[in-house]
Amino acid sequence: MTTLNKALSISLLCFAANLATAAPIATVNGTVIDQTVLDRAVGQIINANAGRVQDSPALREDVRQRLINRELVLQAATKSGLDKNPEFLTRLDEARNDLLQQAFFDAASKNHPVSDADIKAEYDRYASQFKDAKEVQVRQIILADETAANKAIAALKKGAKFDQMAKAQSLDTASKERGGDLGWGNLAAMEPPLAEALKAIGKGQISAKPLQSQMGWHIFKVEDIRNAQPLPFDSIKARIGQDLQEKAVRDAVLELRQKANIQ
Repeated sequence: MTTLNKALSISLLCFAANLATAAPIATVNGTVIDQTVLDRAVGQIINANAGRVQDSPALREDVRQRLINRELVLQAATKSGLDKNPEFLTRLDEARNDLLQQAFFDAASKNHPVSDADIKAEYDRYASQFKDAKEVQVRQIILADETAANKAIAALKKGAKFDQMAKAQSLDTASKERGGDLGWGNLAAMEPPLAEALKAIGKGQISAKPLQSQMGWHIFKVEDIRNAQPLPFDSIKARIGQDLQEKAVRDAVLELRQKANIQ
């Protein structure tokens, strides 16, 4: 379903109750479709497309025809008794529950607005992780057992190419095609065993011994080291605000769970 169709469907679901509250734009077998429904459907489409679609007579006529088609289909479906079909009633109940759940989330967000001060405090907490911290550019090879990992380290010390070995042998499907390249990582934000292992490796050097994890045995190469820098505030302000708003919703659900009798 296209974005246009999705937006139209949402609009019609939300505003069908207003069919008789404004001037009619069409009458289908005696049923009135009014201007309010058209206006709101058009508004939903514009909002869903982030302004890429503009209000115009052509858009309004297209939506009007879609509204007419929809009313015709609804009348035919009702006449044939599809509105009483058990499968339809189940889906209708599920849709109601989804909408009601979203209404709760929206209310929780409204009741716990995120202020600029909240966002700045969260940014300061994030930025504090970078104080006196280092970032490392790392490659890795993951092998299935310690013996294989130690053999690989020995081969690398004799001149084997790290990136070629990663492509040929690493179990890490996410990075092996890039020669094991993991990009840059902040040592202060890593799990302590990983951070300690990487701190012990100099620039351009490889692991002296492999590090075990649930994924296997890791061999690292530190390509470069630099002072860590947080992302600029303006570049992540919106994301922080969204994360805090989502946290408010999660906290509201957690509060319900804590108060509930769940068996």
